[in-house]
Amino acid sequence: MPHLESPPETRERLQQEAVAWHARLTSGAPEAADLGEFEAWRGQSPAHDQAYRRIESLWRQLELPLRADRKRRRLDEKSSRTKAWLRRSGAGLAAACAVLATALAFYPDYLFNSWADYHTRIGGRADVRLADGSLIHLNTDTALDVEMNGGERRVHLLRGEAEFEVAHDRSRPFRVQSGDTVTEALGTRFVVRYVRSAGVITLLQGRVRAAKLAPSGAFGAAVVLAPGESVTFDRRTLSEPQAADVSASSAWRRGRLIMNFVPLKQVIAEINRYRRGQIKLLDADLGEREINAAIDLGNVDAWLDALPATLPVHIRRAGPFVMIGS
Repeated sequence: MPHLESPPETRERLQQEAVAWHARLTSGAPEAADLGEFEAWRGQSPAHDQAYRRIESLWRQLELPLRADRKRRRLDEKSSRTKAWLRRSGAGLAAACAVLATALAFYPDYLFNSWADYHTRIGGRADVRLADGSLIHLNTDTALDVEMNGGERRVHLLRGEAEFEVAHDRSRPFRVQSGDTVTEALGTRFVVRYVRSAGVITLLQGRVRAAKLAPSGAFGAAVVLAPGESVTFDRRTLSEPQAADVSASSAWRRGRLIMNFVPLKQVIAEINRYRRGQIKLLDADLGEREINAAIDLGNVDAWLDALPATLPVHIRRAGPFVMIGS
């Protein structure tokens, strides 16, 4: 039976196709056949036309800062040969840069995740069964590589968040490396999150040992977690274990986001991990207000629509983007 796209999958596919068409039509003089094929694509449905109009709108918004940047670079440039090259290439480069910026705004995961052994897109989740029987649950925008040999099983969590259910193998330790922090399973189930060189390790069952790696590759001082504990880490530090909300830490496995007594800005930052069109807070004071949130990740817009009933906020939408102000 053929796969039936969900509405979010259809929107994402059309956005990808619209970006590709915009790049194709603005990177040079399009031929008549290209224009005919484009018009046929655009005329398939109102959704196709809307997707392309959105990309055109974003391109126009990006043009102003791009022109300012080109002007600054021209003033700074002293080489007449480079100036001549810029004059010849400027129009094409501007269009390419604008489309690239648009594409990266919507699809940063396509740039960073595609070369990993396993990866998910923004808003996606996946389950991976390894050869040893271990199971990995990948959350949104996650990428990892797997190495297995006779002496070790090692997962390199490159970005994102994953829950690990580790198969017992006394002869081969199971280790998850995130930057220079390594989590070693001692027969267990745990979650590791790693975003922008910082992260958190939460133990759900069993035991894990977390340690920093020295430049030589040797393990430094380690901490051992008990169930219901977590540690945070960054490039330099590894915290002591602390109590964790286990249910909230793994709620994404159930398609939920649960956050209690946290600033609104933190909730918005978390939601943005699951949305291509980002949510922006326009009021810094409002962002500091503590709230409780239980959000269905499959229907974030319903939570946004209900927010003015509990907080003094106004919701404004601009295409895929959402702005929250007081």
